[in-house]
Amino acid sequence: MRLNIGTSTLPDADAAVSAAASAARAASTSPAIAFVFSTFDYPAAAVVAAATRELGPIPWAGAVTPAILAGAHILPRGVAVGVIDCERMRVRVGASGPSVSDPRDAGRRAARAALADMSLPPADRSRAMLLFSDTETCDAAEVLHGALGVAGAGIAWCGGGTGASEAGVPSARFAHGRGYDDHVVAVTLDCHARVGVGIQHGWQPTGPPAMVTAAHGCLLERLEHRPAFEIYRAAAEERGEHVGAEKFASFAMTHPLGIPQANGEYLIRDPVAVEATGSLRCMANVPDGALVRVMEGTPAMLVEAAHVAAAMAREDAGAPLGGALVFDCVTRYLMLGDRLGEELAACRGALGPEVPVLGCLTFGEVGAFGARMPQFHNKTMVVLALPA
Repeated sequence: MRLNIGTSTLPDADAAVSAAASAARAASTSPAIAFVFSTFDYPAAAVVAAATRELGPIPWAGAVTPAILAGAHILPRGVAVGVIDCERMRVRVGASGPSVSDPRDAGRRAARAALADMSLPPADRSRAMLLFSDTETCDAAEVLHGALGVAGAGIAWCGGGTGASEAGVPSARFAHGRGYDDHVVAVTLDCHARVGVGIQHGWQPTGPPAMVTAAHGCLLERLEHRPAFEIYRAAAEERGEHVGAEKFASFAMTHPLGIPQANGEYLIRDPVAVEATGSLRCMANVPDGALVRVMEGTPAMLVEAAHVAAAMAREDAGAPLGGALVFDCVTRYLMLGDRLGEELAACRGALGPEVPVLGCLTFGEVGAFGARMPQFHNKTMVVLALPA
């Protein structure tokens, strides 16, 4: 297996997709599936039309993203096409929606479509599922719950959420030669050898835990029976920082919430807004009755986490790699700025300089700690290592 990657920054969508797809296909003799990522600079419909034409019978999926990760390069504007070249891989792409009305059912149906006619792989093979949903319009954690009920734990899970650009341009997920704004997309990869997965965020807890005493989906209403923002602000003041509503965004960027897990890890939740009621709106759901802690991190900690995630994925695969898919939260980029290149370099360094890397910035990530029971994460990097 080999992941062959083509990229282009040409301003015209048709020309950019054509150039990227041609480069990726030129090195491929047995293309199994293609992944197409484009930035918000290109109309989704034009990307879909060009990719459908250029890729022909090759199954493909992808998404619109704030930036693309391709090899050692970060493309804030461009198109990337990655073709997995492997005659022994079985693939299936599924899509279902609308997801806004019943995200769990959309996830369930997308996963079922991605598993159609796909029998359980024998012991010497490995399965991965990639899941893409829109965090702007639905609860992506509910989407994952639905997909998990169909595909099950124990396989390699990855993928992420999409969202609108800073200018309000909506995102899209690609499947079946279409660009969807209200569908979940699922991709099944059955491989000839073990697929490795690694996940890490680099955030550390600070301050005491607080119990969630009222929450509805992504809205964290009360902690310890008080408005959630009161407790969050008190935790900041214990560190000598006054956080009013006007300074909330800058403080929250480096101080997300962490939900303790049984294995000692923390599931990260990104608070993005303070409601008039004092509730905190997060990028993914927060379970009622859970404990949460305010987390902290530095750019150096996030860069190190990228190295750890990639090393975990390589070790999990346990064999030479033919490529890697990387999904990195957009809010990590907002914090790292120009140091995002260091994070990508740390990831590639752990995978090995010879391993082709393709990925994108996401609005939340799909991945599993430990026993491959997937969850929807924020401010996290997930790496899928493909066997050679």
